[in-house]
Amino acid sequence: MRPSVPQLISAIALIIGVALFAITIIRSGYDETIASASRVGLAFPLLLIPGGCWHLLRTWGWSVAFPDEDRPKFSRLLRVRLAADAISFFTIRGLTGEPLKVMLLYDQVAAPVAAAAIALERLAFAIVSLVIAGIVSSVAVRLLAMPGAWDAVFTLLSMGTVIALAILAEIARHRQGDYLGRLVTRLGRLVGRPLESSRVVRFVLDVEDALLELLRGDRRRLIILTVLPVVCYLLTAFEVWLVLWAVGQPIGVMAALAIDTFARLGSVASAAIPAGIGALEASNAAPVAMLGLSGGGALALTRRVRALLWAGVGLAVYPRVKKRPAQS
Repeated sequence: MRPSVPQLISAIALIIGVALFAITIIRSGYDETIASASRVGLAFPLLLIPGGCWHLLRTWGWSVAFPDEDRPKFSRLLRVRLAADAISFFTIRGLTGEPLKVMLLYDQVAAPVAAAAIALERLAFAIVSLVIAGIVSSVAVRLLAMPGAWDAVFTLLSMGTVIALAILAEIARHRQGDYLGRLVTRLGRLVGRPLESSRVVRFVLDVEDALLELLRGDRRRLIILTVLPVVCYLLTAFEVWLVLWAVGQPIGVMAALAIDTFARLGSVASAAIPAGIGALEASNAAPVAMLGLSGGGALALTRRVRALLWAGVGLAVYPRVKKRPAQS
């Protein structure tokens, strides 16, 4: 029996992740990693606070993304978010977690509405985080003493941000009507049959309609979804600063933002690796070493344990779903 495409991708990604894990441990030094991690000691519960606040704020942002009349309880959204994140943590992120959120809200909200709220929250956090990453990269190149290869990485990231934002700005110029709807209509004319008759296409168009209605609606919603990603970005950078402070390697704000920005880039690039094994360690330890510090192993280990703890919580609070679907 041949493995499916997702299974094949996961297997290859897992091999890459294990290789990255081994390389990171060898380059960081096993003894040094254990020594720096042991210095965390009793400060470890304190290091979990930024991650807990991050989950609460992301859930609030998701809650705000729902229409007022279809918004589930915050407690239910938190359970669904943690459960979906736990499942996606051990599989291919995005391909598993986001559809699972829709399924776990099957009895609460119509599927197109839930999918639109997920897309809006994700879109807001992605765009704002991209802007912050571009700014951090541009400033890091000027203020931090980094090897030439790292200068190139952050320069490319800032250039990529400018290109991505230019594309988004061009799309945003057309504020009336839909986008996918017009595209589907044109493709239907080319192939000689209406593509809207497909259930999948209709669902995607329903999601787009709901998403555009949310985007063009409440201004307060958009303000909140613009501010929250900034706060969450600062929280994860604060986690970096806190861990390195705990192990006796204090750094500045700019250095913490640069380390976290590269770690985010590594997280996106390694989305197919189950549990981010190897990639999480490498993307956190490498930028710390780049700054000439020795706490990279402790940072990677702390974030690994934190991720496993939240994944365990997500599996523990996995919600039950009633059989009857919500009416749209």
